[in-house]
Amino acid sequence: MNILVIGNGFDLAHELQTTYRDFLRFTEEFMIYKTAKENGQEQSWNDDEDTRFFQYFADLFNKSQRNEDARKIVNELDMLIKDNVWLSHFKFAQIKKGWIDFESEISKVVQTLEDVRKIVDNALKQGKSDIKIEEYQKRILRHVGVDVGNNIENAVRIPKERGLKDLDRLIRCLEIYLSVYINKSSIEKTLPDISDLPYLDKVLSFNYTSTYERLYNNHSFLEIDYIHGKADIRRNIDTNNMVLGIDEYLKGDEKNENIEFIAFKKFYQRIHKETGCLYKEWVSEIRSDKKIFEITNICKQSGNDVISKKDVKYHNLFIFGHSLDITDKDVLRDLILNDNVQTVIFYMDKDDYGRKIANLVKVIGQDELIRRTGGITKTITFTPIIGIK
Repeated sequence: MNILVIGNGFDLAHELQTTYRDFLRFTEEFMIYKTAKENGQEQSWNDDEDTRFFQYFADLFNKSQRNEDARKIVNELDMLIKDNVWLSHFKFAQIKKGWIDFESEISKVVQTLEDVRKIVDNALKQGKSDIKIEEYQKRILRHVGVDVGNNIENAVRIPKERGLKDLDRLIRCLEIYLSVYINKSSIEKTLPDISDLPYLDKVLSFNYTSTYERLYNNHSFLEIDYIHGKADIRRNIDTNNMVLGIDEYLKGDEKNENIEFIAFKKFYQRIHKETGCLYKEWVSEIRSDKKIFEITNICKQSGNDVISKKDVKYHNLFIFGHSLDITDKDVLRDLILNDNVQTVIFYMDKDDYGRKIANLVKVIGQDELIRRTGGITKTITFTPIIGIK
């Protein structure tokens, strides 16, 4: 079995605008363009970094005058973006550069809400009227539309429901962006690193886009698992199946007992949105073959080669454009930690190589990484990306 795992770096390698900053810029420029149109102002921006979506919006708004589908997109984007507490907050947040950092910012807000709720509840139980919270907590709460005046105990009752509603709006907005802009963007070149791979049986995509299907899927037997869902313009807020949330931050029994903010968490969203886990079936097949592999080695060591080499199934795992971050630890471990799986990890440059090594330590541990990257037990190989052709 040959399996390809792809992350956002796969889309970026095809020069697609799929960073969270691209998406946020899209939402900001949409509202600027819409406001200008409503005020009767003609826009004459240049196609530079600050106005990269100008031509798209010009075409979309012109079509909306005579095309029902375009009009629906304009109206829906307006409804999703306007007064969205998350989009408002991200304007102030100091986010680094990856989607992981984007999700970490959501996690920081959610944890702040939960911490403040605990402070308020404890104070009320003790009969205290003077409830104090930290300045940084007040700042975060203000960014997500929470009034932190004198009546804090009432103010912190509201944001969970508003936060969930606006997160759903944010995700649907992202789905529209990916569906009508990214998935429709022309891609002139392909990656030899991908096109030169052996015949693939499976693709595990952490992306929402259809880039692989558009460019490389040349046979009907390929199975693709969109583990975080797939962007589809035909859906709506209620039927959207894209997972965009946070990892579990509670420890011990508390993570099972304290479920007030569970809807923000990825594992909950995967179950609730029924994204499925096809890769689990692939792992079962690998582990079934692994038993034959282990029996063969035992027989060889005892001098009794009762199982021929052709009976042993080896599997190939290729990882491209995935950071190997610990947030996907369980999935990566299931695939990598099998002695009958040869793993090839692509990297961009030396810095990226170093980051992937460091992240892989968090995923499988130092001892496993050392064992699997050298000697007769080697199962992991790092290889540089050739680039676009």
